[in-house]
Amino acid sequence: MNVLVKILAHKLFALTALVGVGIWFLVIPAFTGRLGANPLETLLHESGEIAIWTLGAVLALSPLRVVFPNSRIVMALNRHRRATGVTACIYGLLHFSSHVLYEGGWDGLVRSLSKPFIWFGAAGLTILVILATTSNQWSIRALGGKNWKLLHRLAYVAAG
Repeated sequence: MNVLVKILAHKLFALTALVGVGIWFLVIPAFTGRLGANPLETLLHESGEIAIWTLGAVLALSPLRVVFPNSRIVMALNRHRRATGVTACIYGLLHFSSHVLYEGGWDGLVRSLSKPFIWFGAAGLTILVILATTSNQWSIRALGGKNWKLLHRLAYVAAG
């Protein structure tokens, strides 16, 4: 059990898991020709799913910590909350970039603004970018811990 906790708490584990998901679902299929008939659409959907699942994973860590307060495994995973949240933002930005390419550039993106789900996605991505930008020690000190925590609760809004 101690070995498992040490592995899960290590930064290399988090980096491998967070980057490995993108490599497994995006990079390997791209290089092996398994993105289907419309590779850009597949990239668009896969990057969006990875972003939302990563955000869901980071948001699940708080309830797990409340339900299992003495679990060393949950505490080890909680050490990677910041990295996981920033990764969700990076995959969200990749999803947005894929959408711009899929729509044929900025003009296509402007035309797609008539669709409500685009506005929800843009709002969620804006929140994630703000949270990723303020996910550092300087921002915590500048905003104050209480205000920083209130700001970062917007992650639940972004997930919605």
